[in-house]
Formats: sequence, C-alpha cells, structure tokens
Amino acid sequence: MKKILTLLVVATIGALLAFVLIPSNKAAPDFTLPDLQGKTITNADLKDKVTLINFWFPSCPGCVSEMPKIIKTAQDYQGKNFQVLGIAQPIDPIESVHQYVKEYGIPFTVMYDADKTAAKAFGTQVYPTSVLIDKNGNILKTYVGEPNFSQLYQEIDQALAQ
Repeated sequence: MKKILTLLVVATIGALLAFVLIPSNKAAPDFTLPDLQGKTITNADLKDKVTLINFWFPSCPGCVSEMPKIIKTAQDYQGKNFQVLGIAQPIDPIESVHQYVKEYGIPFTVMYDADKTAAKAFGTQVYPTSVLIDKNGNILKTYVGEPNFSQLYQEIDQALAQ
C-alpha cells in the first residue's frame, strides 16, 4: 500500500511539473503522425487554425468521461477556423482506437501515437491532457485532466478573435 501511495505521489508531482514546465505562447513542438486513415498529419497542419489537441486512449476513464464534451466542442466550433485533433496513445491497441472512434462517432481527426513521440514532445504524462494552440502554432494553454469547458470556450473565443 505504501508503494502505491509513493508511486501516486511521484506521478502527481511529475504531472504537475510537466504542466508547469510547458510554457504558454511557445511554439508547439514538431510532430508527424499518421491518422487512422493513413494520412500524415504534422504540426504544419496547425497553422491558421485554433487547435485543441487531445491526448487520450479508449480504456482511460477520464478520457472516456470527457470525450462527449470534446466532441461537442468540435461540433460547436465547426466552420469557425477551429479544429480538434485527437492523439490516441498506445496503451490500447490501434484496433481498440478504431472501434472507439467508430462506435462514438468521433467527428475529428484521430492519430495513433504508436511510440508516444508526440506525447513526449508535448510533455504529456497524464491522460487526458489537452493543449490549446493559436493560429500561429503557439501553445496557449495545457489542460491536465478534463478542462473546465466554459473556461475553454472563452479561451477558444479569445484565440479566434486574434
């Protein structure tokens, strides 16, 4: 029991450090990942759109809990120079990701981060984590865990107005 508590404390501290150490208004890191249809997506695809990148995986309870709100955000801002990109982590096999996307009708691009390259580049250690990026490809905010969606909407609106 003591080992588990120690691991939880270390993981929490690591997550907080990752959150604190990811500066806002810094360029989003370079990444290249295939989406679930095999199309290559890179950080160049972030330019000229406000983007919410969501790091998740299907067996993550917090990810599953927030996913309907992420889907609603994508739908609410459809056609408004905004996009959501999902980056699924290899905790679950890619087949599970395909099944989840199909079953829940995820309307945005989902990529599979097979070796966690993108997660490492963004400093993501806790799931779900979402990163809001402005039209110039700069990180505005990193949300570890489920964001406050009313605050997120305000931040998206501000970024779109820029």
